[in-house]
Amino acid sequence: MKIRRQVKFTATSPRDWRAVQWMTIGLGIKRWGLLALIGLLLTAIGLLFALAYVAVDFSVSVVEWIGGMTHQLVETERIGWFMVAAGMVLFVVGLRGTLKAVEIALSSGRGGFLEAALRRRKMDHGEALVALGGGTGLSTMLRGLKHYTSNITAVVTMADDGGSSGRLRKDGMLPPGDLRNCMAALADAEPEMQELFQHRFTGFGDLEGHSLGNLIMAAMCERTGDFESAVRETSKVLAIRGSVLPSTVDKIELGARLADGSEIIGQVNVHKSEGIQEVFLQPATPAALPGVLKAIADAEVIVIGPGSLYTSILPNLLVPEIGEAIKTAKATKIYVCNVMTQANETIGYKASDHIRAILRHVGKDVIDIALVNSTKIPDDVLSRYRKTGADWVEPDTAAIEMLGVRPIQGNFVDITNVVRHNPQKLAQAIFRIMAKL
Repeated sequence: MKIRRQVKFTATSPRDWRAVQWMTIGLGIKRWGLLALIGLLLTAIGLLFALAYVAVDFSVSVVEWIGGMTHQLVETERIGWFMVAAGMVLFVVGLRGTLKAVEIALSSGRGGFLEAALRRRKMDHGEALVALGGGTGLSTMLRGLKHYTSNITAVVTMADDGGSSGRLRKDGMLPPGDLRNCMAALADAEPEMQELFQHRFTGFGDLEGHSLGNLIMAAMCERTGDFESAVRETSKVLAIRGSVLPSTVDKIELGARLADGSEIIGQVNVHKSEGIQEVFLQPATPAALPGVLKAIADAEVIVIGPGSLYTSILPNLLVPEIGEAIKTAKATKIYVCNVMTQANETIGYKASDHIRAILRHVGKDVIDIALVNSTKIPDDVLSRYRKTGADWVEPDTAAIEMLGVRPIQGNFVDITNVVRHNPQKLAQAIFRIMAKL
């Protein structure tokens, strides 16, 4: 855990306090402004040197001893023009940095410039958090977390082979769908841009079913030459808070062994199957992205889920280096249990069954705390889910404790026509835990 020092200021008036706030370290304004000022001063002094030489034909030489044997004569005019060039470079760099800092601060929310800059600084120095998963569950949680810290690394599975992602995958690209959802969730771009990024075509021939965001990432991949760079550049377009990384850039497939002894291959096929005993990756040892391993090592908290147990969460943890990194990480490890079971793959599962499956696949030391929803689902909503083969995940806290995991119950959901985690409630619970560490 990082140790944060609390520095208290005393101010005699709101105006004094505002002046103190301008001195806050990390706003990004003062350093760039100072660099620009130094550039201007250097330029002015250089002009004095150079123009003085031109005007009065005045020349001063500086004698330097090199190896005790030679001399090097440097005329004042040359010094002057060198200072002018260096000063202009510093001024331009400083001015660009200042303008960029202003732009970033003003884009971070409402209020005056100082308030926006302070808010941005607080976010940039927030807790380091890693979230692993996929599907809509992870992106839902990220929408809440981004209001507490910008030091978020979302790690997304690359086993998806359905829908638009599956079609692009057949053409030789890694599946971008879950990455796209997480980018949209963390985006600071205008709402219209986010909606456009998530737009799914319903016509236009071969475009039907494709998400515009997936196509943009495909274009970035072709333009940059590799998938990792495409993810990075697309993140810049959306001005996301934090980063979104694939768990691996190796081409992998998800497989499962069923209760009847048969094996199936493919994420979509696994999702449709009952009686899953074990899931695995092909190849079994894909390489983790180095950035993912660094983020896990530096994290203060690691959040696993929410998301489909066998098709979103475990494919990340089954990347050997990621599983081992989480086990050895000093961070607190929180598992966010699903609110509802999923037809086929987790039918009849209680909260402890989800945790037991993770421990069975990855081993001990991957979960310290489990967030489980204790809010009962209304009967009319529950009946609709049961017709599809899904049900409420029972929070059997005693069984969870027997697995060596501390359960925390609470109301973490929104209940409308569908049952989903509430991003704000979930984020509050996670950061409440962090505040007590």
